[in-house]
Amino acid sequence: MADTLVKLLFSKQNTQAQCVQLTDAWQQMKASLTLPAPVVRMLGELAAAAALMASGLKFDGSLVLQIVGDGPVKLALVEVRTGLKMRATVQLREGVEVPENATFKDMVNAEGRGRCAVILDLADRRPNEEPYQGVVPLTGSTVAETLEGFMTLSEQVPTRLWLAADEKAAAGLLVQRLPAEGGNAGEDQTQDSVEEGFHEVQMLAQTVTAPEQLSLEPLELCRRLFWELNPNVIGAATPSFACRCSRETIERMIRSFGEKESREILAEQGTLKVRCEFCGSLYLFDAKDIDRIFNGDADPAQASADISATSQGCA
Repeated sequence: MADTLVKLLFSKQNTQAQCVQLTDAWQQMKASLTLPAPVVRMLGELAAAAALMASGLKFDGSLVLQIVGDGPVKLALVEVRTGLKMRATVQLREGVEVPENATFKDMVNAEGRGRCAVILDLADRRPNEEPYQGVVPLTGSTVAETLEGFMTLSEQVPTRLWLAADEKAAAGLLVQRLPAEGGNAGEDQTQDSVEEGFHEVQMLAQTVTAPEQLSLEPLELCRRLFWELNPNVIGAATPSFACRCSRETIERMIRSFGEKESREILAEQGTLKVRCEFCGSLYLFDAKDIDRIFNGDADPAQASADISATSQGCA
């Protein structure tokens, strides 16, 4: 099965839907992460949701879906760039175990202080311009419930979301009602008929099961769910894993970290090691590298090359 996202339009119901399944991309996103099963499922659901949310963006840039938790999961983050190029990571709190039966609330909102943020960052954003950021409390008991509320509030259209993930795949189904005015409603459609149409699509969508989402390709799944409504397929895309770490970006990070701290680590360990949290690539820096970064004392062409890259997809 290939990574696929499809978009559907229900003209008579004035409703749109999107369905995504991540397989290869999902395997690459979690390849460098060692996580308990409940955290894997949560990150997979976030990845599927982020792909669905980013597929409708009209600008060149990125969408970042981020959860800052107060439980065992300190941070969960998925970034989707133009072309549905994705990467993801998780940070767990040291010394805190995640039980096999841990719920979404247990992992990220145990004390009620967890937050969900959606960040939209334009590629051509000016240096002094901040990216858009929307932050909401984690009021839902699942990833889907939390994001349903966020999208309904931010986009001002009713939204339903079904998510599933396991070790092999991550998948999502999104259904949104289009506005009666400015959407695809016909002249004879009223607000009531638009509501009825959305309800009709929603009733069929909610029969979906997690095993179906994870085993069936999106187009086949949508055929089984919505065949009697005969929706139009209005788009398709292929999500993929792509990290954007590089030696240059790591050097900028070291420069911002500070010369004193960098040289202290170098003196203690002999080599400054930085591993990308998204893809696992390892970057090593020796004394000549640090001199060059902070003083320009060495020829960049003589700088040490990456010693190892533990996963593919870095860009």
